[in-house]
Amino acid sequence: MISELSKRISLFLCRKRIIDYNDIEIYKYGFETICSTLLGFIITIIIGTIFQMFSLSIIYYIMFVTIRQFTGGYHAKSYFKCNLTFSVVTMLVFSFTKIAVYTKMYMMLYHILFLVLSFMIVWYYIPVENENKPLDQEQKKKNRHIGIALTAAVSVVSCAIYPISVQTSILMAFTQLSIAVLIVITHHEKGSEKDEEDEKYDT
Repeated sequence: MISELSKRISLFLCRKRIIDYNDIEIYKYGFETICSTLLGFIITIIIGTIFQMFSLSIIYYIMFVTIRQFTGGYHAKSYFKCNLTFSVVTMLVFSFTKIAVYTKMYMMLYHILFLVLSFMIVWYYIPVENENKPLDQEQKKKNRHIGIALTAAVSVVSCAIYPISVQTSILMAFTQLSIAVLIVITHHEKGSEKDEEDEKYDT
């Protein structure tokens, strides 16, 4: 749907001679990115409203998109699967945040453990490269440094605001943990694909 809509917009602009025919694919990708980002934001706001976490949903979206831009992570093979995965992850983060706040079972110890685990995963695995957007060595180094710095900053802020706003603090921790889990999933998927390719080569 997103791909088809982006293609139609690009072709329309080409027919109107606003863009060059040779640049259609570039503009198509750009429109796909814009539409996907906008849809992701709308999904987040809707889920946040359902969970009565509207303001927190904005914090979640900014965190998720900003950190993932540098760490990389799971990328589905279609926009539908991508948005479905994002919706499920968002609902899980909001659900666990609500449960942690209202059951009173969540403790600072758990909070620190989640943040430390997330940071260790980020430190060990990033950047996770998207095969559709390969990075050169300089970009990888830059993304790694920024990704680690952002993760560390979020961890510090999350701990600092814990006594002031527990719900916001917990949401930040679970958001960071969800990003880390997606990184691990992607790493293992790539490892499995590489093993399969090696087996085919050996045979």
